Amino acid sequence: MSFYQPKDEILSCGSEGCGPSATPFDKSVEAGALRSPEVKDAAPSHAMAADRDAGKRTELTCIATELPDLDFGDPVLDPSNPDFDVYKWAQTVMRVADRAGVKFRRVSFAFRRLVVLGSGSTARFQTNAASIFMAPFRAHEYLNIGNKPGRLILNGFDGVAKSGEMLLVLGRPGSGCSTFLKTVSGELHGLKVDPDSEFAYNGIPQEEMIREHKGEIIYNSEVDKHFPHLTVRETLQFAATVRTPHNRVLSVSRRENIERVTAVAMAICGLAHVKNTKVGNDFIRGVSGGERKRVSIAEMILAASSIGCWDNSTRGLDSSTALEFVRTLRTSADIFGTTHAVAIYQASQAIYTVFDKVMVLYEGREIYFGPTEEAKAYFEEMGWYCPPRQTTADFLTSVTSHEQRRPRQGFETLVPRTSEEFEQHWRTSQDYKKLLAEIQQHERELSNHVAVDEFRASRRAAQSQHLRVKSPYVVSIPMQVKACITRAHRRLWNDKASTLTVVFGQVIMALVVGSVFYGTPENTDSFFAKGSTLFFATLLNALIAVTEINGLYLQRPIVEKHASYAFCHPSAEAFAGIVSDAPVKLVIATCFNLILYFLAGLRPEPSQFFIFFLFTTLVRFSMSAMFRTVAACTRTISQALAIAGVLVLAIVIYTGYTIPRAYMHPWFKWLAWINPLAYAFEALMVNEFHGREFPCAR
Repeated sequence: MSFYQPKDEILSCGSEGCGPSATPFDKSVEAGALRSPEVKDAAPSHAMAADRDAGKRTELTCIATELPDLDFGDPVLDPSNPDFDVYKWAQTVMRVADRAGVKFRRVSFAFRRLVVLGSGSTARFQTNAASIFMAPFRAHEYLNIGNKPGRLILNGFDGVAKSGEMLLVLGRPGSGCSTFLKTVSGELHGLKVDPDSEFAYNGIPQEEMIREHKGEIIYNSEVDKHFPHLTVRETLQFAATVRTPHNRVLSVSRRENIERVTAVAMAICGLAHVKNTKVGNDFIRGVSGGERKRVSIAEMILAASSIGCWDNSTRGLDSSTALEFVRTLRTSADIFGTTHAVAIYQASQAIYTVFDKVMVLYEGREIYFGPTEEAKAYFEEMGWYCPPRQTTADFLTSVTSHEQRRPRQGFETLVPRTSEEFEQHWRTSQDYKKLLAEIQQHERELSNHVAVDEFRASRRAAQSQHLRVKSPYVVSIPMQVKACITRAHRRLWNDKASTLTVVFGQVIMALVVGSVFYGTPENTDSFFAKGSTLFFATLLNALIAVTEINGLYLQRPIVEKHASYAFCHPSAEAFAGIVSDAPVKLVIATCFNLILYFLAGLRPEPSQFFIFFLFTTLVRFSMSAMFRTVAACTRTISQALAIAGVLVLAIVIYTGYTIPRAYMHPWFKWLAWINPLAYAFEALMVNEFHGREFPCAR
């Protein structure tokens, strides 16, 4: 969306390309707003761009009291109307919130001597011919035992981003941009922050912030992770449901609020025309890659976090859409006081001028942190040459590449070359001393704990009444479970082909097994046939549960992302999965058991049939729970399938049919006593043969 709202064509030069391109948020364009900077023969003046942005931001800070009353029936405030204006909508929300006494959470973050090490799966070491012989002596590295050697990723960072500021993180791939954003957002899996590092949010230590306020610092990864069978609207409605605050700005019901903010998010990101289209993925047809990226952006918007970390979120977007996305963040920061850290590997000049500060990384070292309008001059004074038509972002990134950077004439032997030399030059510069003074001033401003108290009070007011004070979530656990169950039912309904395939497969297996034992005579010759029928009935009801391992691993990245966003607790999603799958399991069990029971000629009595149905259904649910547990306790699908293979082998052998219990070896006979299928098979045998008389076949 365009909050700066240029009516002319946007010309943005950079890696995204040059030339006019229409923004997908055309309906939010209004006359009289700030013009986009144009890059023609040379990069625009940083001072002029900064002055224009400063004037706009000064205007935005006064909107809560200076704007006239606006009616929500106005077409410009209706997201479904072609005249919808997101800029005016944000102004209205801010004004109404100010009158209602609703405070938006504002969070800043500051760090000193930030050192981050990579461990676990993030640390990789080169193998050689001797590695195979040294493997027995390095078992702790493969078995996740003991302290693993770590690799230094971020080395001694200092910086501060205040509430309402936007930080641009620049660096070549591998320089540590993603690790820095993950550290800011608390995504420390496989990472270790040095104990001597200082990192605080509004004065709150990082450990406490992650534990109690995780939903206020979220990370948007470069890869889009969504349930492919959900539509765009259903995906965003879930995000709005679990993040709708208790103290809503507008006096409307929760359902109406969810519908309204979802429609606004789709209008902001230009998704209204695909709201009923599946999100899709690499294997399921859905929206395009660029639209899927916009779904991720809209989901972050609905998360309403105080700090947003965006890792190359403009990938897949054209230059105009990328510029509109950054301007969306700009207005969010100006109006609501949110703080954003954005890593963009190829940023146009128009995008660069929107940011307040820029951070340049070189091989895991910080070589600049300060205002965007001063960064170019800093490196030029260092001795590097910026070509006339090169954008500032590309120039700052090229300085870290020995193949692209060019020293100015006369500075060939004076400029730093390695990352260590760049870092040393930075730490001895006046800009670094200004940064340290700014950090100290920021800490003094927070020393009275007023900002912390306001943040916690605002956070508590937004939470559901049934949540504990230190919970990172917004809605209660029952509401989370309800939202997850609704989403699970929608996933099943949108993926009817997979469910019907399982039903038809079970019907075919029942027909095949039942036809093998069809017409078995009612005498002693039928004992083995009936026992085989009961064994296959038990076994096939159990083996179908193995497929749940694949399903759980497919949704694991999405559940982890939602847990990091503080949308819902993973246990809520697990419980919802069990509840939503129960009707499907009952339908499949009914189709399978009805056909097999009567086709194989089992005992034709109502009580025996329902007992048979009860135990086979219990086997299906118990084995489903067992394989779900295996999937939850393992880290990779290969580990889960390996364990599942061993379990299936033990279950089949020690049921009591393949090897009678009397012939089992004492060492492994105990497996029969913990085998659910053994008890079910024994119960079915008793149910079939107890109290009956069979004539002798001889």
